[in-house]
Amino acid sequence: MTRVFFVFLILLTLSITRFSWAQSSTTTMAAPVAPTSAEATTKTKLIQIEGNKQVQDTSNITDGKMKADEGSLSRYSLKFAFTYAGPPVGDLSNKYQPNPDGAVTVNETSLGGSISGRYRIDGQSAIAVGTGINFLTPFHGVSRTDTKNPFISYDRSSRLGNVQLRNSLGYAYTTVPVYRNAGQAGALNYDNSLMYNIGTSNVGVGMDTSFSYYLFDREYQKSDGRISRVTLGFFPQVKYYFSDKLNVYTSVGVNYWNPRMISDETKLQNRSTTQRLGMGYSYSRDIYFAPYLNFYPDNMRMTSTTLSFTTVFSIL
Repeated sequence: MTRVFFVFLILLTLSITRFSWAQSSTTTMAAPVAPTSAEATTKTKLIQIEGNKQVQDTSNITDGKMKADEGSLSRYSLKFAFTYAGPPVGDLSNKYQPNPDGAVTVNETSLGGSISGRYRIDGQSAIAVGTGINFLTPFHGVSRTDTKNPFISYDRSSRLGNVQLRNSLGYAYTTVPVYRNAGQAGALNYDNSLMYNIGTSNVGVGMDTSFSYYLFDREYQKSDGRISRVTLGFFPQVKYYFSDKLNVYTSVGVNYWNPRMISDETKLQNRSTTQRLGMGYSYSRDIYFAPYLNFYPDNMRMTSTTLSFTTVFSIL
């Protein structure tokens, strides 16, 4: 585990340090005469333009979700994400989401958000540092407020013909109590999104891939339950684009994990297959909203189908 951790840090450091940070300078000038309000406004705009220039978009991404995930084209920006994980549509009074695998997870209904400061290296890549907050059972009286795991990440987007790609590599420090109580200290994360546009049609097929390797600060204890060492997920999807702004989609989640309760660290077990049916709308390049239904195709019931949403937006 230690070896993997250091290899990951070396790779992340090399990815970051291959680019130089922009240097800024300030000049102090004597101003014996106070500027007019119009002059002050003009100077402020000039400072904003010079201090936070936008880079040229060279990724050529057209998918609304992938563009929003890319963040602002400004050299420095803030990126926000809000998510709502709702109760089963057949039991709206329920405080919990389905958890058929009995995994150690936050499965209460929740309303949360994250914020990250981003430095855009160029038109395709950026570095982000952020954290967030999560309110559990928000419509039943907030039972607990969790600080989301602080993280650092490097992401890069590109396009090869009709194939749109996005890769993200990061590290998160665990602060959520349900995971800390099970000995989890952090996680190394890799996410990939791929979307292929079929000719001149409005149809796209894609695949999201997610891999996490979890770090622990102590040995496994029976009370830790089904906490995972590794999770791996594949999410094939089909989208229909009414326009660059509006799409509908369906995706299937095929997930694997390696619980710490088993001795073989290389054995991956299947988790319950999930499916989503949703839509996405881009208000602009920097704002994306996506409500969706999540259910289990092998056991389709209203009491295990949930309605949730995600939204991503950037400022500056």
